[in-house]
Amino acid sequence: MSGIALKITALLVRTISKPISKAISTQAKNNETFRKYCISFANKLHKTDVKLRMNLLGEKKIRVRPLNDNKAIEQGAAFISETFIFSVAGGLIFYEAYRSRKKASDQRDALADDITILQNEIEYIKSKLKDMNVKLDDYKVPEGYKPKYVKIGGTSISENSAEDKKQSLPQDSQQDTSSQEASKLSQS
Repeated sequence: MSGIALKITALLVRTISKPISKAISTQAKNNETFRKYCISFANKLHKTDVKLRMNLLGEKKIRVRPLNDNKAIEQGAAFISETFIFSVAGGLIFYEAYRSRKKASDQRDALADDITILQNEIEYIKSKLKDMNVKLDDYKVPEGYKPKYVKIGGTSISENSAEDKKQSLPQDSQQDTSSQEASKLSQS
């Protein structure tokens, strides 16, 4: 499923979930069993809320009066419908995050497989060239490229280029010191 189709589906589900939450509210007012559930749930929620607030203020022993039925039905149905909308939206967010992580993981795995295949192909070509007595040791990485994963001869290309730079630096410094020594000899 493409990203655009997934986002359109998520928008559709959110749009559909709002009327469903309204239906939950009307069912709470009309259905006797659901009404009792909403009243008990709203009263428990109200009791917990009041106790937490009073504990923060330092009051320990308090008596919480239950809500009247109409207010309890409204609060219970509102809480359940908001929980439904939140769970739908949260579920879509978690699904999108999972899908994008899986896609990135699949891409990394495919890239690793491609690199492994290319390395095996390089080794195969090197063995064929060795059979024909052709040497491939003088290969250097072109300028501007810094490969991280490709390996030639047991070390990565970037390590080889770093070693080449290290080897070229002492030669340059040796030339500088030899030119300095030549200038000293010419002065004396």
